[in-house]
Amino acid sequence: MAIPVDGLVLDAQGLSANEAAMTGESDEIKKDTFQACYAKLEEKQLEDVVSKGTAEKKGAHDLPSPLLLSGTAIQAGEGRFLSIVCGDASAIGQIKKTLDVSQDATPLQKKLEKIANDVGLIGTYAALLTIHVLLARFLISGFMLRAIDLFGGEAGGELADYARIWLGYLIIGVAIIVVAVPEGLPLAVMISLAFSIGRMLDDKCDVKRLASCEIMGGADNICSDKTGTLTLNQMKVVRMWAGAEVKDGIPKEFLPLTAEQKKEQETTDKIILPTMTKLDIQEYLQSEFQTLLPQAIVCNTAETAGATDKAMIELMERFSVDFDALKHKHLKEGQYTRFPFTSSRKRMSTIISDVGETQFGYDKRILLKGASEKILASCTSYVNAEGQVVPLTDEMKQKINNDVIVNYAKQALRTIGVAYKDLQAGDGGPNHQEEAEGPEGKQGIMKVEQGSFTLITIFGIQDIMREEVPGAIAQVGIAGVMVRMVTGDNLVTAKAIAKDCGIVNDQQMEDDEVCMEGPKFHDLVQGLSCSNCNQRVPFECECDKDSRKEVVTNVQAFK
Repeated sequence: MAIPVDGLVLDAQGLSANEAAMTGESDEIKKDTFQACYAKLEEKQLEDVVSKGTAEKKGAHDLPSPLLLSGTAIQAGEGRFLSIVCGDASAIGQIKKTLDVSQDATPLQKKLEKIANDVGLIGTYAALLTIHVLLARFLISGFMLRAIDLFGGEAGGELADYARIWLGYLIIGVAIIVVAVPEGLPLAVMISLAFSIGRMLDDKCDVKRLASCEIMGGADNICSDKTGTLTLNQMKVVRMWAGAEVKDGIPKEFLPLTAEQKKEQETTDKIILPTMTKLDIQEYLQSEFQTLLPQAIVCNTAETAGATDKAMIELMERFSVDFDALKHKHLKEGQYTRFPFTSSRKRMSTIISDVGETQFGYDKRILLKGASEKILASCTSYVNAEGQVVPLTDEMKQKINNDVIVNYAKQALRTIGVAYKDLQAGDGGPNHQEEAEGPEGKQGIMKVEQGSFTLITIFGIQDIMREEVPGAIAQVGIAGVMVRMVTGDNLVTAKAIAKDCGIVNDQQMEDDEVCMEGPKFHDLVQGLSCSNCNQRVPFECECDKDSRKEVVTNVQAFK
């Protein structure tokens, strides 16, 4: 049942709502009375105080809400609610109001309007001049030949005849004005833009506004991401360092497509990647790695795995790792703590129990996975090729960085590091959840994630480049458009992929304004500003969020 108004729940029995229309999330949101919701909030706060750190943090949807929003739908249960807001003031009304805004004229429309006005003025001046010239010629020739006499003389004609002649002159002037005004110009431009939309639709790019084609036509700089834009975002582990380079890399051997897969690939545009062959883990890794590596990968994979996680999961599947057994052993509800990956942290970690006897006699271990340079910086030891834990000296750390991380990056491989640390009681606070101090704390890094880790392995992950990318970049280059790469990954990897794509050549490899990291790009364009008040967003701008228009502050950064 759709909800037409905003309301407050008065009574509920198993009531839940689907708020996907508002939030885009398909999760069911539990609904209850205000008193019941407040009681559960206090109960949760008490649980956090008593058992903080013993379980993964709960999501925002674990607590019920007493509000029903217009535009959403009842998913299950029954109850009664009090209507409190309707019409334009309701949730759906506010959304519709923000969408119902008049579109500003585009630069092309403004130019066309100016041209039309200028041509119209020129036509008006020309018409007036023509009328005056014709009148002057009529009067001068008439007087000289005594063909007219305005004072009623013998040679004078009828005033009606003169009026008809003068009216003809006026009609000629009006005709000049009408012909001069370019009425068909806007229509011709609209037709050309519509044709452009059709061409873009053929390229499977759905454009909803004609102005978008105009904007794209006026672009002289394109700043592109790497993963999923220039590449297919279909990753494979092709290199691995585990104390030493593992063989000659991980072989990319595939099983042939089945008849059903071939048929599906022929009848649809879907690219079906074949299943990779199985590998014997004992041929690649020592016994110490055979325990630690699957443990670190399985326990550090979120419920919704990204392309990088899927590449490592696929490798573990090729090694015939029993995922379910590891999850059942180490990821029991309430017995692990997870710190998720974020772009600022560039790492993900999970504290697990039931790891057996450790050197500290404390049955907990933290498993760390993330950007290889960040992981390496957190390590003080590593597992060597023989499976022994040895100290990680500065010389060895530099060697790993140059021979492994930088070397993989130059081969256009994304590098991911994996490490572990056996915990002691009180590491990173009583529940291991104290935030670090200083700059790392501001990035969301925890104390328990700082230092004393043992490096397990570094993966080299290949992301397949889209076939059409080099040709497309060459075409826009001919058109005078500058393509730049902005990445959140390793900059050396980004430059290697940019070179393969044709974005940079050998002379531009050191140009930090062609390939750059996200923070560098943000500094160059100086963030976002509100076009209404010209103040920085979000700190200085005081405009209402609904009326705020965010634009790049320094749009001339790359001129």
